[in-house]
Amino acid sequence: MLIPARRSERFRRRLLEYLRAAFGERMRRSGIADVDALSAFLRTRSAYIAQTALYGYLKTRMGTSFRRHFEDEGFADVIHGSTVKLYASCLSDLTVFAAATVARDAALADDEPAALARHCFREAFHAGLAEVAARHLPEGAVDRFGARLGLTDWAAAAVRENAFRGSVDDLLRYAPVVDEFKQADEAIVRNSIRFRWRDVREQLRRRVDAAAVVEDWRQIASREP
Repeated sequence: MLIPARRSERFRRRLLEYLRAAFGERMRRSGIADVDALSAFLRTRSAYIAQTALYGYLKTRMGTSFRRHFEDEGFADVIHGSTVKLYASCLSDLTVFAAATVARDAALADDEPAALARHCFREAFHAGLAEVAARHLPEGAVDRFGARLGLTDWAAAAVRENAFRGSVDDLLRYAPVVDEFKQADEAIVRNSIRFRWRDVREQLRRRVDAAAVVEDWRQIASREP
């Protein structure tokens, strides 16, 4: 789950707790052999990337004033809203990559990658934002993801960074930093999130059992209306 914006002291405690948990989750090496495990991977890694990439950029840009800004409740709320939007973007990218990887490794039928991606995105989106205030929820995110699926080249999406352009753009788009600084920082910021995604892609490739995920997915799909 993403950290909800509350009083500054609670915000700082939850930030530290989340980063410890996210690091521990990042280091897990258990296999991904069903749809629930895949959805959990998408949720936790998207939250990890969204928060560490955004907070890392803000900390670098703010320098020694970082702590003071994060203790301000108004600015903490702005940061939280930006993180939620970036989480939805990260989840969209990672879900497309994951479905494309499973489709490539398990030879899915033409309509199956989109159906699998849609299911996993909805599960991870609602679980990841369960405690987020309504004012911060990204309106229309599920519909936009559905529209993206209709335009996705699944063979290309499984290759390198092809599925990850949205979150790279959106880190700069949503960061609460003035445009002048964003322009100066663009190359470094883009490379920072691209580097983080590289590790996540490798984790997925190593851990996912595509055949087992597909078998589980087809059982789920057979029970859905």
